[in-house]
Amino acid sequence: MDEEGGGQLFDGVVFTTIPSDDLDVGQADALVDAVDAQGGRYVQLRQNDQQIEDLQELTHIVSTHIDFPQYNAALENGIHIVKPSWIISSVNKGKPAQPRQHSPDPSQYFHEVVITCADLPEGDQDAIVAGVIALGGQYSSPLSKLVTHIVTLDLDNEKCRIAKEKGLKCKIMLPHWFDDCFRLGRKINERPYVFPNPEILRRDNLGKVRDSHSDVLEGATVASPSGLPQSSPPPSPSETRKNLNAFMSKKILLSKDLRLTNHLHKTLEGLINHGGATLTDSVEDADIYIGCYRDGADYVKASRAGKEVANLSWLYHVINRNKYTNPLSKLLHYPIPRKGVPGCENMRISISNYTGDARVYLENLIRYCGAEFTKTMKQDNTHLITAHTQSEKCEAAQEWGINVVNHIWLEESYAKCAAQNLTIPRYTHFPARTNLGEVAGQTSFDMKRVESMFFPRPRESPQKVQPPSEPTLKTKLSPRKTVHSTATVMGSTINQGDSPMPTADDDNTEAEEPSMAKKVRGRPRKSVTTTPRFRDADKENESPLLQSSGRASKVKANDKLHEQKGDIALFQKEMKRKGGVTHGGRRSSNAAEFSSPVPEAKQQRKKRTSDEATYDVTAEGSDLSDGETQARNAADAKPTKKAKTAPAPAHLPPVRYKMMVTGDDRWVDNVRKEAADRQKLRDLGVMLTQDPKDVQILCAPKILRTRKFVAALAGAPMVVDSKYLDTALKQSKLVENPPTLHDRDTEERFGFTLSDSLERAKINQRRLLRGWTIFVTNNVAGGFETYKEIITLNGGVAMLYTGRIGLTLPRLLRAREDPEASGESQHQGGEEELEKVYLVSNITEADVKLWPQFRAVARKQGLEARIVKTDWLLNAAMSQEVKWDAKWAVDGEDGVGS
Repeated sequence: MDEEGGGQLFDGVVFTTIPSDDLDVGQADALVDAVDAQGGRYVQLRQNDQQIEDLQELTHIVSTHIDFPQYNAALENGIHIVKPSWIISSVNKGKPAQPRQHSPDPSQYFHEVVITCADLPEGDQDAIVAGVIALGGQYSSPLSKLVTHIVTLDLDNEKCRIAKEKGLKCKIMLPHWFDDCFRLGRKINERPYVFPNPEILRRDNLGKVRDSHSDVLEGATVASPSGLPQSSPPPSPSETRKNLNAFMSKKILLSKDLRLTNHLHKTLEGLINHGGATLTDSVEDADIYIGCYRDGADYVKASRAGKEVANLSWLYHVINRNKYTNPLSKLLHYPIPRKGVPGCENMRISISNYTGDARVYLENLIRYCGAEFTKTMKQDNTHLITAHTQSEKCEAAQEWGINVVNHIWLEESYAKCAAQNLTIPRYTHFPARTNLGEVAGQTSFDMKRVESMFFPRPRESPQKVQPPSEPTLKTKLSPRKTVHSTATVMGSTINQGDSPMPTADDDNTEAEEPSMAKKVRGRPRKSVTTTPRFRDADKENESPLLQSSGRASKVKANDKLHEQKGDIALFQKEMKRKGGVTHGGRRSSNAAEFSSPVPEAKQQRKKRTSDEATYDVTAEGSDLSDGETQARNAADAKPTKKAKTAPAPAHLPPVRYKMMVTGDDRWVDNVRKEAADRQKLRDLGVMLTQDPKDVQILCAPKILRTRKFVAALAGAPMVVDSKYLDTALKQSKLVENPPTLHDRDTEERFGFTLSDSLERAKINQRRLLRGWTIFVTNNVAGGFETYKEIITLNGGVAMLYTGRIGLTLPRLLRAREDPEASGESQHQGGEEELEKVYLVSNITEADVKLWPQFRAVARKQGLEARIVKTDWLLNAAMSQEVKWDAKWAVDGEDGVGS
């Protein structure tokens, strides 16, 4: 409404609607009537091709999707593309709703989500709210009828009670869902996270992960419908083609590399002509280029000229549906690379847990990348692509050292025209109880990469710059034409081991509704929020503001969202937690962790987790545990009133040290104290970390055999007493050159001195186990992942042993055979060790059954099997030298198989 309150709700709104399966004629007419009644003006589409006559006169396009030909042009002209819910929401509120919250752009995958938080730690709530708003969602501080999700750790709070009493149609769910969505860059099904009794917190009777399918793969599972070369006709005509008009008034070029038969060419020509289009042999005259490969003069010319470029699969899809779709939105609707994707040519890839269209789609994508697809998996496979980790193939892949990734790695390798780095966290993230087949096919092309590789534009010779003339009305900027940013999103560190984290900024808690300008006929000024843009950032103190722009830059912003550049840089910087920052603490990246057993003593404690399930490693075989596991009892976290605008992040000093605290219980069941102490340390230049490989200061009350303590020693950190932390927090200063942790009793018990171990660690440079391949059973205390981390951080390779036959046991590399070996690593045994292979095992019935098979395999390959307790590996990692004692053999002998 205008400032005097006399204007109508939709004054100045000039709009049209795009028909679709989700928006029938009756619904569209009702929307038109609602807008017209409040001062808006409706513009009809052209009758012959259902396209917009004049984009310049529009202010809004109402559509349930973005698959219409003039989408990019509309963005470039600053036209708001909104769903029908924008009109409904505006009418309900009595003022224009924010267009970005109602965008049909699939990259804004939280656009239908309105959240409220119940008793979450303040930092976690800020992170979730910022991320949801950046991805098109909304936040409501109070509980209202518009809320779709209540985010909480349990049901014991006022908002959950009210929702139940009033029967509100909203989902009450764990914050883990947002963490997993942010890490994947995809919106996954909420079912495993919903109360009561969320699946991811159950410990038993879970069964197999449900099969699921992706709706977006229809007609896009293969690049050429009947193989290459093309020889068979398209599907038989149907009733839907009688009114075919998707290509109305278009000129289409069918490339020679399709190698169509005369019969098929005539069939396609008849269909195209019937739909109001014509065929042409001239690239200059063509509107649409249909080709098989990304090469040839016609392809390059059409691509450089900005023509629509697609393949035969896309043509069939549009004909069958009689609906335009953007060929760049689906990977297999665009011509394929003739020579595959660089870096994939020597890969042998198998698939597990994908079914239906998703499996066919991935099989073809593997072949188009230039890799070899294998239906069965063998030891010479290089990769396993799986939708979740519960399968025999996944177990074998761990045992054989095969890379296990999800389909996002394959899709992004194809979309970015290069094999992607496997260390990027989203490629190896498998949310518990989720089948990732449900989000297959949601990756779109990185057209900048495609352009640079397949149709780079020739460099233009520099021309003389003409002095600027007097600005015209079109180029003058009105002082009133401003654009307001509504979200601040931290940059992405896609090559780091940590998941990105959003940070709240001035405008990111609740989207402000921009007021409509005064009554203006025609096209009003654009002073509303545009699609958020992201940038890469490594510096913690920098908080890049969301940049808004005019026409051309809006297209770039949209492209970035489509590419999901940097995995929607949502969780980063503030805490640097390895498994994500939501739900109050660190959570392991191992999806299977939620179903792993928890010691009975720990089950009797208060609710403490979503933190990482770590256990105490002892010679007696009890579970590995860190006493500082974060408390997650939501009852302790009192609700905090949140202002609609979050405070801007304060300037922080540079990080001097990364500290890991273990064995200290000061923060157990006290989330507020943890947050306050964390901030105090950060103000001193100390960042707390949960990743052992990043540790510079290791703080503990004594020498411990916890996962974090043992793994961190490989990096030769400064190991200090917990009093160091006490002093830093009480006196707000760091003690320079603190003494090394003193624990004579533990040193005598385990037979090493900490100071000597740290000196050896400096010499070893994380290469104590360089060249070693150590097998570990799945039943060892603490689990396979614990010892895998310890072995890996010391330079070795850990492989899961399950008794599978046909296993090849790697030999220990001599120092001269390993070009990366330091030559100074601390181990005894010399050449004798080269003929031994180690299995770290528990003394349980299940593990004992594996011993004869391991010894037989070793003997067959001319090696000696040494089956040892976990103490052998823990002693080596803590003393930073490898030595042997018969007490570490599982059978009390020397551990060598007879």
